[in-house]
Amino acid sequence: MKGEMVLEIREIHQYDAVALKEKIERQELKVTEIINHYKAVIDRKNPDLNAVVHFINEPLNEQGYFRGLPFLIKDLNAVQGHPLSYGSKIMEGFEASWDDEIVKRFRRGGFTFIGKSNTPEFGFTPATESVHLGFTKNPWNFMYSPGGSSGGAAAAVAAGMVPLAHASDGGGSIRIPASNCGLFGLKPTRGRTPFSMHLNSLAVSHGVTKSVRDSAALLDILEGPQKGDLFATPAAGGPYAHKSHRDLDSLKIAYLADFGERMPISGDVQDAIMETAKLCESLGHEVEIAYPDLDLNRFMEAFVTVWVVGGALAVKGAARMTGRILNEKSVEKMLSTLIGKAEGYTALEYEQARMFLATESVKFHEFFDHYDVLLHPVNSKSALPLGCYNGEENTIEEILAVSAQYAHLTPVANVTGNPAMSVPLYWNKENVPIGSHFTGRFGDEETLLKLASQLEEARPWWHKYEEIQ
Repeated sequence: MKGEMVLEIREIHQYDAVALKEKIERQELKVTEIINHYKAVIDRKNPDLNAVVHFINEPLNEQGYFRGLPFLIKDLNAVQGHPLSYGSKIMEGFEASWDDEIVKRFRRGGFTFIGKSNTPEFGFTPATESVHLGFTKNPWNFMYSPGGSSGGAAAAVAAGMVPLAHASDGGGSIRIPASNCGLFGLKPTRGRTPFSMHLNSLAVSHGVTKSVRDSAALLDILEGPQKGDLFATPAAGGPYAHKSHRDLDSLKIAYLADFGERMPISGDVQDAIMETAKLCESLGHEVEIAYPDLDLNRFMEAFVTVWVVGGALAVKGAARMTGRILNEKSVEKMLSTLIGKAEGYTALEYEQARMFLATESVKFHEFFDHYDVLLHPVNSKSALPLGCYNGEENTIEEILAVSAQYAHLTPVANVTGNPAMSVPLYWNKENVPIGSHFTGRFGDEETLLKLASQLEEARPWWHKYEEIQ
């Protein structure tokens, strides 16, 4: 009997969410069996990983596409009747009285919420190192960060604690943890999924998954505008789940692995991108070295200005919700200095930054008049050691200095609004994953999903997860 239970658990790990849904429909598995399995994995692994920070015990939800499968909501979004902490002490004890729109869509999609995933304080760093709720560790190597800000979600999915999970991305927060944890992570086109009023206008919500088809199916249940949306997005034109496996014509792919003096890229990251470029070429795509004519340093400076001001407003809004005083005792040192930095900008400086980003965005969009897809590193290095983004010890200036050498490339797609994805095609000598970053034309998730499906078939990554189950 014991051997049968081990086999059953192993089999559940071998399936993605779409396959589990189909097994439920064929009555080969019960939803309760699946949920109980994943809760048991959380009980076993979460004390070490610290990926889940709040537990949710809700009635089984079997009405939508995903037939009640267990799911984690990132702790930057409100789930009615449950904690909303933003990874911050200032929110301690606060429970949301509403569901965010993205949460409503996950419910309609059939998910049963079983918890909320860890995030850095207010999601402001590319590592999940909340002082209030603790650091999340990378399941591939506990000495490294899973990335951020969706680090709890990515660590949980990679470790087999849930089949897939909610993630959001305001500067790389889906793609960075997907890269660090060996997952597929798609950042949709701006406006494709509901905009959260509690996040800045650079951020979009979606998820992190093991399979490409799970990501496509997830996008189908989220896609579409909500009241008050400020952005127009081209219509999807049919379910992504159906499109992702259709034949793909030869693409013209630009790539850059070595950014020279503009940004030092570590050798293992360059190797990952070079291998991916060769793989794309072997699949019949036209691949050549090219990158948009962007001033990356000025671009990052302008992005930081917009990002810091939006972040300060979010923190102040949270303080009003709780009625607490905003000071160094209620938020981390990094956050308190961020607010000071934001208040030091003039309206003219903010508008100059915004206008510069708008001008550079035109260059970026024009680049896709000549290329279908752009390939480059997700980050300049593989996963960083834990502690690089400690918000209690570091000021915003110190953390931005680390970010400038690590997460310089992913914010571009947030500013321009283009869809982008991290695909898990490479593991370095330390067996730490390194994703390959692809960007597509504005509104063209279809091409990215088709390409990702082709890469997944040509170089499968699923067998790797058995190493950490």
